[in-house]
Amino acid sequence: MSDSSNTDNKENRTVTIRGVDSKLYERLVNLARETGKTVGEITNQAIGNFLSAISEAEMITYNVKDSIKSTGKAFIDGFNETKRNVFVVSNIGEITVFKSEIVSAGKPVSFRNIGKLILPDIDQDTLDKYVDSIISVDELIIPPSINKLVLIRKAKFVKRIIQQ
Repeated sequence: MSDSSNTDNKENRTVTIRGVDSKLYERLVNLARETGKTVGEITNQAIGNFLSAISEAEMITYNVKDSIKSTGKAFIDGFNETKRNVFVVSNIGEITVFKSEIVSAGKPVSFRNIGKLILPDIDQDTLDKYVDSIISVDELIIPPSINKLVLIRKAKFVKRIIQQ
């Protein structure tokens, strides 16, 4: 683009764009006539939409890359946890687990990939000592006595925590 005017107004300056397809330009002129807008207004809108789309695509790409990194890290963390002495409860739609069941497992419990996990009578001491992790749970229901901030240190990819 080259500046073909001597005006100081950079917002409305005249520009020349080389290499524009004549058929596309003709369509643009026809659209301008049909809509009652100028070719400049339609061009500005098109360029603005194009630049916005690129910005959105860059943001989506960044978010996807970040999500892939997080998922990969969670997978590696999960794999490493399987090497430890942990009792794994996984791939269940809905389950209620009582404090006595957690303690009787004989080793720390890891809850993974569960739709709805209900821990109706768990206390803070049992959570601290016997729950290793809570990973990929859509809905976690806990008693009001549980400190959510302490719980969150053991949780990854939990969509909703409800105290009842």
